[in-house]
Amino acid sequence: MANGKERDHYFDNARFFLIVLVVFGHLTRSYVNDSHLFKALYMFIYSFHMPAFVLISGFFAKSVGKPGYIKKVTIKLLLPYLIFQLFYGLYYYYIDRDDTLNISPFDPQWAMWFLVSLFSWHVILHFVRNFNPYITFAVAILVGLIVGYFDFINAKLSLSRTFVFFPIFLLGYYINKEQSFILRNKKYLWLSTLSLLVIFIAYLLTDYNFEWLFGSKPYSALEGDVDVYSALKRLFIYVVIFVSTLSFMNLIPERKLPLTYIGSRTMFIYLLHGLFVGLFRSKDWDRMLLDQPYVWVAIVLITITIVYFFSSDIVRHYANPVVNLKKPPKKNK
Repeated sequence: MANGKERDHYFDNARFFLIVLVVFGHLTRSYVNDSHLFKALYMFIYSFHMPAFVLISGFFAKSVGKPGYIKKVTIKLLLPYLIFQLFYGLYYYYIDRDDTLNISPFDPQWAMWFLVSLFSWHVILHFVRNFNPYITFAVAILVGLIVGYFDFINAKLSLSRTFVFFPIFLLGYYINKEQSFILRNKKYLWLSTLSLLVIFIAYLLTDYNFEWLFGSKPYSALEGDVDVYSALKRLFIYVVIFVSTLSFMNLIPERKLPLTYIGSRTMFIYLLHGLFVGLFRSKDWDRMLLDQPYVWVAIVLITITIVYFFSSDIVRHYANPVVNLKKPPKKNK
């Protein structure tokens, strides 16, 4: 995976489509309370876009256990987290998105939760990698269900998301290269398409708290009465997440596309697109688009612009020292 010729276009394509959905989903968030169609689309996207990123991250965690591994992921994930946690805390306060200054490393800013959880998943995997895969996966699911009953397991240090999404990371780790080709087998394309269509229609026909898909809150924050059915609801969410994520992965093309290269630059987009989204919300630009007939077109165009700009060579050149803690890369020929 060191250079363009050796990269797997399938996973880069997946990352490209996923980061587009991440940006689109964050822009769409402003309208979920104004339009049920927006809400259904928002929930549909959140059923698989971050879970798929988690799955892919687990798949590429095969080096766990090697000497210096924990040190490597600490530098790769925690240092950028601390940098951007401080930066966004100051930035959001400056643009009046937040009323109070929040630079605490224990309260991840917005999208920064992924870096904290990703680091935690690598550390947990380091200790459980040699256990029986079936038992470990079952226990991970059970823990993900049980933690919802504890109010102190919440967004603090992204603890709730870490436990809730760890089974997905674990599944990605357990999938070997040969098994990954099952995800690519296009003979299941009809089934994947049908599954995603059914899930989207189900969201259109129902109306419930979309925060169940975030995995960031205890059950008490999601519903009034907490009982045994709360865990069953999360178990159902697990089913939806796994079905939609695997179905999405099956739709991904394997050939190199004109924008496949963006799949290798998703971290730049993920960490930097909050610069615009923060302004989009705090300055009420999202409200300016509301009730306009071209709102859908505008959001799509804004998404394309953000993805293209933050994946550009110039952004990659100047942001690389803080995103990847490396010297600016040479421009692609």
